[in-house]
Amino acid sequence: MKKIIRSVMLIALLMAHVFQGAVFAHSGHNVINSETALNIANRSVKQLTFRDLGFEIGKLDASWKLLTDANFSVLQVLNKTFIVSATNTASKSVIYFEIAKNGKVVNIKDTN
Repeated sequence: MKKIIRSVMLIALLMAHVFQGAVFAHSGHNVINSETALNIANRSVKQLTFRDLGFEIGKLDASWKLLTDANFSVLQVLNKTFIVSATNTASKSVIYFEIAKNGKVVNIKDTN
């Protein structure tokens, strides 16, 4: 019985150590540039055509898959985020991405 308890305690300590290391590893990401923010927005649009990522715009229709790099533009570079627009000329719609300097998509909104 003592061996089982020791084993469980050892496993719990090892797991706590591993998870703590993962948290610290995440905090050291590099700051992205405008070009990377455009690429992230482009990838996100493609993902949004087949699944809802939890933002208010929901899932986009298939016409958004046809967007090219020319359809994306960095509108503002703020202290902590980039504001990127994506223009769908087929549907005459624009969506806006707020992308943190660490590359995380913070928010996505449409013009409505």
